[in-house]
Amino acid sequence: MTADLPGLSAKLYLGEDIHKRVAYALRLRGFDVVSTSEVGNTGLSDSEQLAYAVAEKRVLVTFNVVDYVKLNKEYLLLGKDH
Repeated sequence: MTADLPGLSAKLYLGEDIHKRVAYALRLRGFDVVSTSEVGNTGLSDSEQLAYAVAEKRVLVTFNVVDYVKLNKEYLLLGKDH
């Protein structure tokens, strides 16, 4: 099930810097969401976290903007989608 909001169907993957209670709260509101701790990915590198999100077709939600901007550039240079 996804949230009952017009145009919103993204599945979410919350990074380690997002408290796991956020996943619970979002689920109560109808979002399809998992957190790094729930799927056993705590401690993975940023590139591994992004690779997991891509493989699972989930949107990675994080406050770690600096590192993920760099990863986005790397993906684009390699012609990878995410």
